[in-house]
Formats: sequence, C-alpha cells, structure tokens
Amino acid sequence: MKIISVLSRIMFIALVWTIGYAFWFQKLLISCWGFDPLQWRHWIYIWEQWKSGWVIRTPREWCFIIAMFSMIPMWFVGWTILCSISWMSWFKAILMFPIKLLRSKVKNRPSAAKRPKVTKKKSYKQTRPPAVRAASGKVKPIDKAPEPEKEHKPEPHREKKQSHAAPKAEPAPKKEAPRTSSASPASGETIPEIIRSAGYRLIENVKVNGKPVDFAGIASDHILLCLVDSEPGDWLADEERFNDEEPLWFSESNHRISPVRVILNARDALMPQLSGSARSLDVRPMVIVKQGTIINAEDMFDVWEGLRVDVCRFDDGGPEEIHHLRDSIRHVDGSDDGVYREVSDILG
Repeated sequence: MKIISVLSRIMFIALVWTIGYAFWFQKLLISCWGFDPLQWRHWIYIWEQWKSGWVIRTPREWCFIIAMFSMIPMWFVGWTILCSISWMSWFKAILMFPIKLLRSKVKNRPSAAKRPKVTKKKSYKQTRPPAVRAASGKVKPIDKAPEPEKEHKPEPHREKKQSHAAPKAEPAPKKEAPRTSSASPASGETIPEIIRSAGYRLIENVKVNGKPVDFAGIASDHILLCLVDSEPGDWLADEERFNDEEPLWFSESNHRISPVRVILNARDALMPQLSGSARSLDVRPMVIVKQGTIINAEDMFDVWEGLRVDVCRFDDGGPEEIHHLRDSIRHVDGSDDGVYREVSDILG
C-alpha cells in the first residue's frame, strides 16, 4: 500500500506539473519567437527550414534553439524538485496559521493581565504603612508611644491618663508574640521532632543531585521532602515561569528563586533514582516557611495545590492563614528497614 501511495503521489505531481509547465512554456515561445509547440504545422516548418540548410546567425535564433533543447531537461528537473517537497506539511502550516495566530493572541491576553496584577501587589507592599505587616514581627510597638507623650506633655492631667493608658497598650504586643511564633517556642518542639512524632523515619541534611534538602521523612507509602525557608522579610510569591526562567519570589529590594520550585526540582530528580521496593513510594514535597512572610499567600493556595506541594509555617513564618507544620503533617506508618536503607543509600 505504501508503494501505491508513493507512486500515485509522484504521478499526480507529474500530471499537475506537466499541465502548468506546458501552458507557461507555450506562452514563452509564442511571445518571444511566435512558435507554438502544440501546433503541428510549426514543427513541420522548422523541419523544412532545417533540411533546406537553415543557418543560425542571430542571438535570438540561438536562444530559441537553447530553449527547445532544454525544454525536456527543465521539465524533468522541475518534476524532481516538486516530488522532494513535503506538500502536506506546507498545506497544514498554511491551514493552521490562522488558528495558531488566534491561539497566540488568546494566550497573550491573560499573561498581559497577570503581570500588572503582580506589579500592583508589589507597589502596594512598598507604599502601605508598616503596621499592616504585623505578622512579619518587625513592628515595634514603642514607635507609637513617643507621639502621645510629646503631644500631651504640657497637660499634667492628661499625663496621668496616658500613664494609665500605657499599660493597656503594652500587653497587646505581648499577646501577639506567642501567636506569630505559634506554639512551637512554648512547647519547645523542633521541626525534626514534629516530623518524627508523626511517624516518619527522618533523614537530615540530604542531597538530591548535589542540591541540599533539609529533611526527608520516610513513611510506608511515600517520602516527605522538606525544605526549610529561613529568609526573613516580606515576600511576594510567583510560581510562573517568565522567558523560560525559574519562578521568582520578590521582596522590597531583592528577589530569589522560588523555594517551591527548588523542592519540586528535587522531587523530579529523586523519583527516577528510586529502585527496588522504594520505586513504589510517592515523593511529596513540602516548604516550611520559618522566618519570612508571604504577603500574597491567600492568592497562592490554589497554585500550590495545583503543583502538589505543601507550604506550611513554623516559628516566625507567616502569615497565619498558612497552616502550621503540626497541622500540615498527618500521622503515618513508618517504613520498614529495607526501604529505609535503600532510600538512605540514594540520599546519602
């Protein structure tokens, strides 16, 4: 069947090319020399002239002879070139061009709409008052105290009121401090203790393809890869690639590669290395925000869920909308010794 299709394609191209070539070659000979190759009497006239001793003298007559002798070779060369062209790919490209153009315009519209949104959030972060960012733990409650003292110094009665009001203002930051740090400082729990208490067999300071990962918890059916993010400050998270570059997180004066992307790359590098009984284990990435605050965390929950990565907080990490590490880890069944040794050899 393949030979028949190839031969039918060659013959079809030859038919179309012969019709077109004969038409335009006839027009050329008639316009330049008045000779019609499809008229039999014109061929008889040339044959009689040749027998009577026709001598070629002028350049015009030489061009006519050259055109006549090159008629068949030119037809064959054109036929060969046309048979070597992949016409189906050309037809597909021409037919699909309007559809591809419309798709590119549709794709560009959402991306154009998203960039201003991110810029807007960043500019809002730069211009808003520091009191809004109380979750970052950087606001000092003493800043507001000098203002009322300067304003009410000349009035003694108001000084007394202020002295009574001051103790009421002081307990507020004291109550907020335990909330931002969660219950971890009070309970004295550390990240490894929380992970071990959930039933994981823990491996600390592992490396995946030469890149460090803080913890790897091994359960009976999965591996928990944990990356601790200890960068302080307020961060604007963005998990979208731009110009084939890694996604970035932005602060007021700096930017860095997204920790979410770092742990996802570690997961993708580890999964092909699992072998034996460890090959059936699922690899679940987790980012633990320990210091900084993600100011657009509420907008990123759906994105992180789509990437299948858990983002939680610990110690001074925020905001409070992100689940604490203890609430993010569920109790699991620990792995057996054989699987633990296999994973330890890979990560060690």
